Amino acid sequence: MARLTLLNTAPVPAASTTSSARTLRIGDLAKKTGKSQRALRLYEELGLLTPSERTSGGFRLYGAEAFARVEWIGKLQELGFTLEQIQRLVATISEERVPREAMAQVRGLFLQKLDDVAAQIARLSQLQRELMSSLAYLESCGGCETHPEDGRSGAACCSGCTTHKDVAAPPLLEQTTKTAAHS
Repeated sequence: MARLTLLNTAPVPAASTTSSARTLRIGDLAKKTGKSQRALRLYEELGLLTPSERTSGGFRLYGAEAFARVEWIGKLQELGFTLEQIQRLVATISEERVPREAMAQVRGLFLQKLDDVAAQIARLSQLQRELMSSLAYLESCGGCETHPEDGRSGAACCSGCTTHKDVAAPPLLEQTTKTAAHS
């Protein structure tokens, strides 16, 4: 089972010498992670990311663990965690004296997010079915040029289409053609 390792969030003293070959400036870390420098500074402000050192000129330098940390934050955000929730998660883990209890709290949060993701997948699956149904309907469309009764042309004629006979247009497409008919 993987262990979650937290970075020390205490202030880092300024370095008096040049950085080692394994540290990255904030711009380099931003490029490597696809995050903006502003986002990385915000993570630092929230206690989610800490530079391993600073140059004598005050530049932030990040060690190899910073990349993994930013990726972890990004994954949690993709799961729907807000930065505030991630901050609370880090605080919970840092403050909890009994690792089992800390991990039980993390487990509870992850279970809740799993339910949220499952609900989101269900919503997206329904949208996918509606899009597929609409595309199938459009594939069988005869491409009317004018409305058979009043001579309307273009998409406006779809609202009275006789190509599909008794097959109702899928809801997504029905509203699309009604919009065209009212234009």
